[in-house]
Amino acid sequence: MKSIKLFYTLLIVALIGLSSCSKDENNPVNSNNNGGGNSLSNPSGQPIPGLAGNADGVLVTIGYEIQTAPGFPGVSISMGFASFGTGVDAGDVSVNGNTLGKTTESGSTFYLTPSPTNPTQTISGVNFDGSNHNWTVAGGNGIPQFSGSVQSPASFGLTAPANNATVSKASGINVTWNNTSSGAKVLVMLVSTTNSSQVYVVEDIADNGSHTIPASSLTNVSGSALLQVVKYRYNSATAGGKSYYMISEVVNNALITIN
Repeated sequence: MKSIKLFYTLLIVALIGLSSCSKDENNPVNSNNNGGGNSLSNPSGQPIPGLAGNADGVLVTIGYEIQTAPGFPGVSISMGFASFGTGVDAGDVSVNGNTLGKTTESGSTFYLTPSPTNPTQTISGVNFDGSNHNWTVAGGNGIPQFSGSVQSPASFGLTAPANNATVSKASGINVTWNNTSSGAKVLVMLVSTTNSSQVYVVEDIADNGSHTIPASSLTNVSGSALLQVVKYRYNSATAGGKSYYMISEVVNNALITIN
């Protein structure tokens, strides 16, 4: 039992390390300049839909499904992330009663639990089963105090391609998943693990259980790649003339080889 707990702890630490190292290269979604002086970065390490546009903040709950080593069951980790304006400190930020960790790098502040400074910290009572995720922001540095909620999507499984599968790009790659819902949207991202410029991203597609990455989009993608399928719901809140997006998402992934 002790060895299993240690394995899970080290897994969380590795996940946070991967997130902090790959936040710019492997996660282009919502790492854009949103205009109006707002530049919302995404240090969460996970793909986030870029639907926020000119919003002054984004608050995200993430259910991350991890494929573990052979012989170990899969692991699900709940994460919370928030960013405001150009990376300002908006005071305490919490979701379902969990106060998120606050990190400042190069003068920019973001909120993340588990965080790089406390990778074993967890959030509780944040389930991905259609329940609401309720946010509260204390406010500060031009960000007003506000609250809001978003309905979570249901957990799901990535049914194809299988983890560690080798697939041909000649006819495109058919991606399938289960537990579909008419009320959710899906983002699909494929990124080379050796060349971060080899990226395919599509978002806001229907949660119908299937998406084909066309062969024409795979011309320059080959070798080892990370496939991520993100099911999400979103809502918005307005306070003090500013707008904020709340997103709840479940991320499934598979490492595949493309030839």
